[in-house]
Amino acid sequence: MPSPLCGIAVEPALVKAVLPGGDSLTSATQKPNGGTIRCNLFVDDKLVLSLAQAWWSEGKATAAVSPAYPGTKDGTMSEDERFIYSGRAGVGRTLPSCKTSEHPEQDLYIAVETRDTGIDDPEAIEKLLTAYTKAVEGSAACREPAAGS
Repeated sequence: MPSPLCGIAVEPALVKAVLPGGDSLTSATQKPNGGTIRCNLFVDDKLVLSLAQAWWSEGKATAAVSPAYPGTKDGTMSEDERFIYSGRAGVGRTLPSCKTSEHPEQDLYIAVETRDTGIDDPEAIEKLLTAYTKAVEGSAACREPAAGS
């Protein structure tokens, strides 16, 4: 089990809970556009889990962002409306303090999506989503780069 997921440290048990069984686990980072970083996890060379960090226009509600991630359809909304999740996917909004000059007037959202794994566990998705979102909030993704770096 890779402890940092493409540079973001999260408790391995939370990740394991949403993965199917298999022999090998590998991860790869993708940057499909300027505002998105996706961490893909593969079990036995099959894509099973995707964790994305995506910048969206500031002030969008999580409910407005979640339709971009079809697995969250008919999902459960958290009381604070920061998270929406189903048994297969979830979307969460980072705290307003998560800001960088690279992405002015944008909020960072986290998406967790399982891929054809047969996993359907809303509690496991919620736990991973909230833990991964908190880990991203504490990472360099939510801070200005240090001068000279």
